[in-house]
Amino acid sequence: MALDAGQQHDHRDRLRVTARLLSKGRRDEAEQLIRKFGLDVDVATELADAEGRNSLRALFTREHRRSTLFASTFWAALVLPYFAIGTFSPQVLTALGFGDNALAGSLASNGFAVLGVATGCLLVERIGRRRLLIPPFWITAVALAVIGVWPSAPIVVVVLCFLVFSFLNAASSALTAVYPLEVFPTAIRSTGVGFATAMSRVGAAIGTFLFPLSLHHLGVGPTLLIGAAVLAAGGLVSQRLAPETTGLDLSHASRAAHRLPVP
Repeated sequence: MALDAGQQHDHRDRLRVTARLLSKGRRDEAEQLIRKFGLDVDVATELADAEGRNSLRALFTREHRRSTLFASTFWAALVLPYFAIGTFSPQVLTALGFGDNALAGSLASNGFAVLGVATGCLLVERIGRRRLLIPPFWITAVALAVIGVWPSAPIVVVVLCFLVFSFLNAASSALTAVYPLEVFPTAIRSTGVGFATAMSRVGAAIGTFLFPLSLHHLGVGPTLLIGAAVLAAGGLVSQRLAPETTGLDLSHASRAAHRLPVP
């Protein structure tokens, strides 16, 4: 039954009072209000750790370390090879024998990345989080591995593998805007997202710094195999830890991430 304006105002006030009670650890009083007025409040999710609940330490407690590991790892694994290869793609393509066509190949790869981002944004709410994350991890790992073990492959094979990597990796990157927000409960969401973001920046920095060194000392084949291994690691962690949160609000999504029953 729809609420009139006055009832909606009272309902919001009760929700605010309930949230305030929970934030102060007064769970019994909050649950009395919930029962009395039939409020839709997920106490188990919204009730934070009583002390220091928004501290960095809370991310590594038994309740939250699964989400911390997943959000940090999948994000870092996506961006580490992307920023490295994207930044130095002309050098990579030159090393693979593209010569004067290296710049054109790099532009094509970046164009497919833009198309991938747009596609990912369109699909993120349609096909499910796990389907947009896990298969692309494995496919892009294979694409880089093919070039890594066969650097003298025909140009059409190299181009195809690079375009597949650019498109799918960029499509999955659409999840970085939603997944980290969804796997942490409200009380530590800002800290959790901040930590995952920091780990992604560390991954990007490591890839960008080490990639040219690896390219110089190890060669293009082993360097791309390292990139494939990073993507495969992201796929393994995601296969194991990624929750399916599509269609859930933030409260219920964080419950799914913690493998708690969703009402």
